[in-house]
Amino acid sequence: MCRSPYPSDSDLYNTVRQRVRSDIFKGTEVKGAHRTGSEWAAAAILGYAATAYSLYTWDANVITGSLLGLAGAWIGLTVQHCGNHGAMSTQAWVNGLYGLCDDLIGGSSLMWRYHHQVSHHIHCNDEVFDEDVFSAFPFLRFDARLPRAWYHKYQHIYMWALFPMLQIMFQFGDLKALLTNRTEGATLYGATDAERATVLAGKAAHYGLLLGLPALLHGPAATLIGAAAYTVTQSILLSTTFAVSHNVPESKPLHGGPTQDNLAQELDERDWGVQQVLTSANWGGAIGNFLTGGLNLQVEHHLFPAISFVHYPAIAKIVADECAKRGIPYAHYGTLPEILGRFIRYMKEVGTADQVPARGAAVAQLARL
Repeated sequence: MCRSPYPSDSDLYNTVRQRVRSDIFKGTEVKGAHRTGSEWAAAAILGYAATAYSLYTWDANVITGSLLGLAGAWIGLTVQHCGNHGAMSTQAWVNGLYGLCDDLIGGSSLMWRYHHQVSHHIHCNDEVFDEDVFSAFPFLRFDARLPRAWYHKYQHIYMWALFPMLQIMFQFGDLKALLTNRTEGATLYGATDAERATVLAGKAAHYGLLLGLPALLHGPAATLIGAAAYTVTQSILLSTTFAVSHNVPESKPLHGGPTQDNLAQELDERDWGVQQVLTSANWGGAIGNFLTGGLNLQVEHHLFPAISFVHYPAIAKIVADECAKRGIPYAHYGTLPEILGRFIRYMKEVGTADQVPARGAAVAQLARL
């Protein structure tokens, strides 16, 4: 793999980081202040999840399954996400426990770390190394650099039939990665046997909680209905929240401009900080920040994934200011419906756009799709 761009090589990132240290934490980051503040949020989210599961085991049906699916999505967006980034606590073992919540809700904390941290965060919207760009292909074409099929012109319509199956696709992807020692975008270098064991143990725990215990209490028919509601609700919420963050025109090289220019550079020539800003898009404010664990402020999350999300609104003001000084576009939508509408229009546009010719390592990557 080519040398990755380093955050410390970016003037934008270095300047923002220094201002965050001096203006927000005022030196307290050395004591771990940047990883604190979200404990109350974790307690509220896990408390809601426990309540939802109690209702689900009391009576498994569409309503309780949907409420549990909401809990699963909320944990996926916040507790496990921040825990696996090391951003929920100053204690590594606490972050590890939070991260394992991903296994309980149906994912895999091990596969998530390699897919999300190694592939996506370092190489955001790179068509070779960011698996979020190509993992849904050929069903969905998220990027004009991918080949175009005739049916992609309808993807903005049929994607709503695919999003409910995200959780099911996670299961196949996790097991395939365990067998092949590789996610779509990263090899599992350094993964220990204990970490690998969490994949199967996590699946057993998840399906035991989702299917096993409720089936004993209420029978298989009611359980399957509730579990289906859980899967669909969680999948739709996760799909839409994740997809809008990096799939709007500002964050993609669909048209000429700074994002296209940045991604057209060789990997080791890019300004890492600028790439994170250009390939991400924000929406909403403090309420969205609480509901998504800071993923609505995607620019700040990509610049500082190991900082607790409660600090992102304050950091966003600094990032926006420094981007304005440098003439770097900073995408921010007022609400989730606003960015969701733009995402839908983008998917329609990219579904009919001509393919952008591949360059360098992308030639071999696209040949494998």
